[in-house]
Amino acid sequence: MTGVFPGWWIVIASGVIWATAIGSYQTFGVFLKPIQNEFGWGRAVTASAFLISGLTAAILAPVSGALSDRFGPRLVVTCSGLISATGYFLVSLVHTQWQLYGVFILMGTVMTFSVPIQATISRWFTLRRGLALGLAGIGGGLGQALWPPLAQFLIDHFGWRQAYLILGAILGVIMVSAAQVIKGRPEAKGLLPYGEKEGAAGQALNINKKPALTLRQAVRTRTFWMILAAIACASLTLQMILVHLVPYTTDPEIGLSSIVAASLLSTIGWTNVLGKVAMGAISDRMGPRATLAICYGIAGAAMLWLLAAKELWMLYLFAAALGFCYGGWIPVRSAVIGSLFGLGSMGAVLGVIETGANTAGATGSMLGGYIYDVTNSYHQAFILGAILFFSATILVILLGKPKVPNQQVSPLMKNH
Repeated sequence: MTGVFPGWWIVIASGVIWATAIGSYQTFGVFLKPIQNEFGWGRAVTASAFLISGLTAAILAPVSGALSDRFGPRLVVTCSGLISATGYFLVSLVHTQWQLYGVFILMGTVMTFSVPIQATISRWFTLRRGLALGLAGIGGGLGQALWPPLAQFLIDHFGWRQAYLILGAILGVIMVSAAQVIKGRPEAKGLLPYGEKEGAAGQALNINKKPALTLRQAVRTRTFWMILAAIACASLTLQMILVHLVPYTTDPEIGLSSIVAASLLSTIGWTNVLGKVAMGAISDRMGPRATLAICYGIAGAAMLWLLAAKELWMLYLFAAALGFCYGGWIPVRSAVIGSLFGLGSMGAVLGVIETGANTAGATGSMLGGYIYDVTNSYHQAFILGAILFFSATILVILLGKPKVPNQQVSPLMKNH
């Protein structure tokens, strides 16, 4: 291991954490119908548990960043793993609606890993920061590919309660173990961030010395609310699909087996990884805003395809297209935000936008269930999803340079 920069081990551990957190979080669609069938609740009532989980993640995301700055990312991620694993254990014991909602508050804490991990990798890397973040982020796609089929296998063989117990044990062991590799700052170990010895930090500062908006300035612009609305539209539809794709495809209209339906979520995960790599390269040539618009536009077309998809190959094609676009827009949208508002307060701006996106995504899970309960069909939900994706496309295309009335734009003093 001699000669390997320690930051790369942090990237590997972060990828494992990313895979575990995202993968476990996205298994809810596999559990929705078994929970609903046992208690006899509507899908909106059952999916509201995921809404509460998502709102918890949205509220705690900024808090986790502040706690990470003060106490270090290792402690924050360790606590996240322990608390969420406790939620997985307790959900196997629930018997009422309010008990279910309560434990999903605990389970939602698994998603508070993101801000500390991204901030930590950014501190360890000046040169190749984008590569480091991208490699860690690939873990999310791998987790989504692996965890839903595992969850379905466990449900089929042991029931949903025991499945949650087993997944909780796996989640706790992996996240807590991987968190011990995470080190907050290279300076604490007597090291410089990767690339600074070659002067990369100074070069980066020279490149990025351009006006940047503070969070207060950014929220006063029309551009901020347009990009927030675009990302929220996409997030709402995405989470609606991730939660309700398995219930939809196992309903009599499609009639897939549970394990085959879970493989559709797995397909989204695998193509998510491909999308991150491919769309990142396309973004370098076409620019991040055009690439983001393409991702949202193709996702909208995929939603229309889903309305007509009745055969298995058509459903796999839908899952592949959505997963590819989903993987593509995650890194690209951060690049768009940075290009619009500068890097000086990007963490704060991105944090507010991510909170809005997480809230919208959580709402999408409940909204899909509500539409099904009212209409006994997901068709109207999928039409709404297509409209939202196309609306996001138009909003991105219409984005202009942010203009702050009667404000001086602050010069960028540090690189985030």
